[in-house]
Amino acid sequence: MSRFAILLLALGIASHADTTIKKHTILTDSQSPANVASRSDIEETLYKKGSLRKRENSTASITEIVNCDTRTGFVIDSNAHEYRTYKVVKYLPIAQIEEYINKNPQNAVDIESTTVDTGEQKMFFGHPAKHFITTSRRAPDKNNAGGEETVDAWYIDHELPDNNCAPEYVSTEPWYVFGTALVMPPQVARLHHTGPTPMGLPVQRIATHKTLGIKGAPDRTITTILTIDDISDLPLSPSLFELPSGFRENPHIFGLK
Repeated sequence: MSRFAILLLALGIASHADTTIKKHTILTDSQSPANVASRSDIEETLYKKGSLRKRENSTASITEIVNCDTRTGFVIDSNAHEYRTYKVVKYLPIAQIEEYINKNPQNAVDIESTTVDTGEQKMFFGHPAKHFITTSRRAPDKNNAGGEETVDAWYIDHELPDNNCAPEYVSTEPWYVFGTALVMPPQVARLHHTGPTPMGLPVQRIATHKTLGIKGAPDRTITTILTIDDISDLPLSPSLFELPSGFRENPHIFGLK
């Protein structure tokens, strides 16, 4: 392992709780292209130790290691024994997003969203979970037929070991918590939200995205089912976040330039 990688590892170890999360995601698309499967299954394991993050994708043999202190990451191809280095993209504060919308009103799309706390509770992995359902809508206009998204999820009070080094406000601001695929760049959602904002880790989450067909085309429905299979807060070894021995750096891995 290079001195650079060893330094990143040392900087990232701190006295925070360690976490391992195993999750399973199933995605179905009613309008997938003919050469693409209408259903995909993804199994991932996410690790967190201080400011270090790691994500293993068992389906595609791809691993990511990230140091949130230096905002440096490695994406690793286990089959090719190669890796490349990248910089983690920073999240914009909500104030900057609002400033962009004010300066570019032609790109703003109004999204109405509502969250309902059902009042139901369950136990997951020894944690009490709350049940929230969020519905987001885009009204039709001259350029878009409109659509609707629904997120039906159970949340527990537990950290999210994300690989994107998200700041605190990303887990509390509705614009980030809910997100939306009802707008496409350069469009930006101007969110009008009512109701509570769910916080914590979603342990069961069903997201349904529906868009209306244009000029006789069929409607499209994309459903994503996320299930957390296991959570562990046992200590993790620092060696888990090291680059594999013998792998070579390739800046063009996965065809990237």
